[in-house]
Amino acid sequence: MFKSTQELVKILGIDLVRLRLEWISSAEGTRFAEVAREFTEKVKSLGPSTLKQAA
Repeated sequence: MFKSTQELVKILGIDLVRLRLEWISSAEGTRFAEVAREFTEKVKSLGPSTLKQAA
């Protein structure tokens, strides 16, 4: 399923760096927070997406 999502994201012209999948247990709250922070920083560093927003 993730491979299909990657292909769709590519077709839409979205950089694959803006897509991430992590398997995190519900018992890993600290890990979840770390991954969310890292990914947020990464996306912010990329700047705005070139994808136009639909009206």
